[in-house]
Amino acid sequence: MKGKIDTVDLMILKELRNDCKRPMRELAQKLRMHPNTLLQRIKRLEKSKIIRRYYADIDYKSLGYDMHAVVMIKIRKGGLDDETLLSEVTKLPEVVSLYAVSGGADVMAIVKAKNRDDLVRILKYIQSQKPVLRTTSYMVLVTYKESYRFNPLSDTVPEKK
Repeated sequence: MKGKIDTVDLMILKELRNDCKRPMRELAQKLRMHPNTLLQRIKRLEKSKIIRRYYADIDYKSLGYDMHAVVMIKIRKGGLDDETLLSEVTKLPEVVSLYAVSGGADVMAIVKAKNRDDLVRILKYIQSQKPVLRTTSYMVLVTYKESYRFNPLSDTVPEKK
């Protein structure tokens, strides 16, 4: 499927990434194509797993999740080979993302918590995992862009003048 993506598919993906709830007729009109053609292309993109899911943009702060932290996790040598840590930490609903990284830490967790006590509970749980040596936490004060806003299909950044 990767070789069969054309400019029209990229335009469809760009528009869906920006707003996947837009009515098909409206999207078809914007892309200047017949709604049935658009629907067929979207179904093909879904079938080929290029479109994997559709997401709701939820304001978690409104739900009481006031703490947002980046937790850097240092693991014992060979600890990343133990899948238990990763599976146990990913089970925490407050862990938004979990990445193996290079640099001073081995794993990075993005965490949303309701308050300081909730964050402490999550950190203690992570620190209690066998291969964890230590954690370093960074509180997010201001969010300028969330990862779900990543859209490489959007217009490119303007060049400096």
